[in-house]
Amino acid sequence: MRFGIIAEGKADIAVIKAVLKALKGIDGSEVVQLRPRERLDETDLASLNFSNWNLVLESCGDEDLLRAYFDSFVDDALLIVQVDTAERGEKGYDVLEPVRTKGVDWKEYTDRLRDAVKGKISEMVPESYRARIVYAIAIEETDAWLIPLFDSSCKETAQYANPKEQLHYLIGKMSGKKKNTYIDTDKKNLNYTALGKNLKKGIKDCRKRNRSFDLFCSELEGEDG
Repeated sequence: MRFGIIAEGKADIAVIKAVLKALKGIDGSEVVQLRPRERLDETDLASLNFSNWNLVLESCGDEDLLRAYFDSFVDDALLIVQVDTAERGEKGYDVLEPVRTKGVDWKEYTDRLRDAVKGKISEMVPESYRARIVYAIAIEETDAWLIPLFDSSCKETAQYANPKEQLHYLIGKMSGKKKNTYIDTDKKNLNYTALGKNLKKGIKDCRKRNRSFDLFCSELEGEDG
């Protein structure tokens, strides 16, 4: 089984690869990065090395891109589409409901928002490929999926409007040696490869504390291969 990925960024892909390894026993050789590409050579389109939510949605409707991927593996391939919802109100994304409010039922909120985004993406994907899509729709950002690794007190991490900031804060409170494990000191960014390794160990708890992550994992588990 091959898994293709269209995602907003390489950090998101690192998280997805960790999930594939944990749930499906799949290593990098069985993963095809459609956007952003893992590496470029003279035959690649340079534009595919970049991504954001707009390009993710655009790629979902690119029949040539999808055909080239699916035809390479006949029926033995699925495509994971990852997108955050943080920018969902922007023009071109245009998913306005439900509204984030204080005291909301976060699991119900997650279900409604995920269904809305999933419906939008599904409409863009050519009909012949729709049954072969797995949806990694993160409420706000994929960082929310990782917060339970460092905070066991939060029942549903979708409640954080800025999960990346919250994850930085939680890791920043750690002792120096542990903290440095999860921070790329050269770029001063989080090290998502290291976080992915931790996710493989703590995936059960993360699923309990973030419904959108659990729904993504459940879709993967429902697929053969």
